Amino acid sequence: MSQDNDRRRNPRVRVAACATLETKGVLNANDQAFCSVRDVSQGGIGLETGQPPMVGQGVILRVALDETVHELRTLATRVHRRGTSNFYEVGLDWGNCTPEQLEFLREVLSVIEQQEG
Repeated sequence: MSQDNDRRRNPRVRVAACATLETKGVLNANDQAFCSVRDVSQGGIGLETGQPPMVGQGVILRVALDETVHELRTLATRVHRRGTSNFYEVGLDWGNCTPEQLEFLREVLSVIEQQEG
């Protein structure tokens, strides 16, 4: 997609990391789905997983940065199956996170900026 057609509020930064997802509730509960992080932005995070949440479902995301595991309360906003595979592209929104949880995001973006600089 060209930048002219990209209507995202915040630019994405490519990231390679591993994380886990946890979903609660009557439908689609999952205590630990593994996923890979694709990208991150001020608005959310993009993942790939074989065990996706449902759109609108609250998700507890656990992702490691250096030696610290960060637990973040997110909301699933996008779930798209990759072709006919068993993998899904998932978008999670930071809207349910506390300011303390979002300190993780500032750390990630700071590390990436240092690497690019």
